Amino acid sequence: MAESRVLPYIAGYGDDRDLDDLIRFGVEQAKVRFRANAWGLGTMQAVGHDSGFDAQLYVWGRPYFVTAQSPEDVAETVLQYNRCTPDQVDQIAMHQLSILDSRLPGRVRPDTEGSLPADQHLAEGISGKVVLLRNAVRALRAGQPFTKPNGEQSHPGEVLTGNLQFVLVEFLANILPGWIQRGKAWPTLLEREAELTGYSGLVDNSALLGLLRTEFPALEWEANYTIPTNYEIGGFVSPPAVQLTRHWLARNAEELLELGEDDDDRDFYRVAMRKTDEALALAARIGGAFVEAAEIYIPMEGSMN
Repeated sequence: MAESRVLPYIAGYGDDRDLDDLIRFGVEQAKVRFRANAWGLGTMQAVGHDSGFDAQLYVWGRPYFVTAQSPEDVAETVLQYNRCTPDQVDQIAMHQLSILDSRLPGRVRPDTEGSLPADQHLAEGISGKVVLLRNAVRALRAGQPFTKPNGEQSHPGEVLTGNLQFVLVEFLANILPGWIQRGKAWPTLLEREAELTGYSGLVDNSALLGLLRTEFPALEWEANYTIPTNYEIGGFVSPPAVQLTRHWLARNAEELLELGEDDDDRDFYRVAMRKTDEALALAARIGGAFVEAAEIYIPMEGSMN
């Protein structure tokens, strides 16, 4: 989808409305995610924090509301949500409750506080940055400065090179959401801190530049191997390397856990690595890639997966 639809759109090809079907899907997915998250929050409220319910996994970790145990079952459940309508969420969520405890479906109610913006505002939030980069490419091809939404003028090449990977991943995350992990526990960072040797499958994110790097070779493109700061994209695993990275993670799990100074730290890394493996399992299931990112979702600001 990135190479066949989104990157060509940003590059200025096709019609301005060529992504409308994906944007509509993203709007419906926002409703699915909102309802699924309501079940996760409702469950947390019903069972309490001392019940063994891991909110960092079930609420602020996995996409939607998923309690399945194996990475493959987690991936399959994520796809069930991704393929359902908002009206079908409750049926999937009730099954997830029963996996935790067969008594929960009769006890838990979704948290109905809060509401989503109108469809138009959701659509604008999904498409806005992609459209901005498309307009930057137009200005670049025309040799003109680019005017930002705040009225400031910038070189369109700088707008493009400074934002392309993040905007691409953020857009795709509206179509198929990813995992949330607080703290510093992304795999390229753990790999470096543990000073592991051997090929992990993790590489820099230059693959996300696609045809833009080819069409504008004079621009100063950057590609990160790990997440350098907030609102940035880090390491990348190509589809053929996904299973290799899963094996690498499993093979080095004990050594990576030793990065923790105490049991709490090791539990933190254990959950983080579990989430990484689940995300890789989803990538394997759909024949997709894996990518690290910072601030795609910000739960404290109401942005959930």
